Amino acid sequence: MKKIILLLLIAVPLAAQQFGQVGTSGAQLLKINFDPRASGLGNAATSIVNNAASVYTNVAGLEGVQKGDLAFTYVPWFAGIDMVSIAGAYRLENVGVIGVQATGFSTQEEITTIEMENGTGQTYSIQNTILGVSFARHITEKLVIGAQAKYIRESYFDHSTSGLAFDLGTNYDLGFLGAHLAMTLQNFGPDVEPLGGNYKDYSDNNIDKGFARVPLPVTFRASFSMQPIVSDAYSVRFIADLIHPNDNIEHYCLGSEVLLYDFLAVRGGLKMNYDNESFTAGVGIKGDKFLGQDVRFDYSFEKFKVLPSVQKLSIGIAF
Repeated sequence: MKKIILLLLIAVPLAAQQFGQVGTSGAQLLKINFDPRASGLGNAATSIVNNAASVYTNVAGLEGVQKGDLAFTYVPWFAGIDMVSIAGAYRLENVGVIGVQATGFSTQEEITTIEMENGTGQTYSIQNTILGVSFARHITEKLVIGAQAKYIRESYFDHSTSGLAFDLGTNYDLGFLGAHLAMTLQNFGPDVEPLGGNYKDYSDNNIDKGFARVPLPVTFRASFSMQPIVSDAYSVRFIADLIHPNDNIEHYCLGSEVLLYDFLAVRGGLKMNYDNESFTAGVGIKGDKFLGQDVRFDYSFEKFKVLPSVQKLSIGIAF
């Protein structure tokens, strides 16, 4: 009997580690990365981001902005939802780099009923918005830190709520083979306020009930990257990220980026320990050699096992 109890004490925690607390956090828009470069690398990018789009992955990456940078991203999401995001960064001499972001989507849905399954003619809107302000700077010659504050607003028909989330990010230059070590803590802060209004609980005698507060999708990331091959014709970078969300099990991501003639980047990534996501791919083009402007185009493709694949497209410019 004692052996059985001992086995249960060991087995139960191990089994619990295989299941995440899916659906226990709110503000899910915060979990979507709007940087096609990071997405094309399988989300293994925390230690390499270096432009305005760093606000989505590691805010410390803003230190890579030389003067000013803009990035606009378009994402056709599931269920016909189109999402957009714009991020900007500007260097203040001898101070650091400040950044901003505006992200969100808005959609119109038609109300249907059992009797009128083709629609009633009435519509309602769903809106999610994120507004952020950020700052990053070198603390030492090799260490960069960054911070970001984000305002979140969600609206569903006549219910809405809002809240605040914060990011902290670091990036450390290890000094060999272009190696970097980075860590971030994203989306921490107070629980999101309950949605306004009530709902009818049909499973409990049609009682009107109020919505509850929900926690933010807090995520910890640790990343290591290195660039062991560098030549005039091409360079190769490898990245590995560990991602620990508060509403799921740990994820492990591997990415690789090959840059050809400082013009064309070819990317690939693997997402491990995910329920529905598997591999990613992407390309990036730097147009400064041909257009006379530091313009970049980034595209990513993310393969899902059950849901439709997702593509992301971004246009950025440094000035």
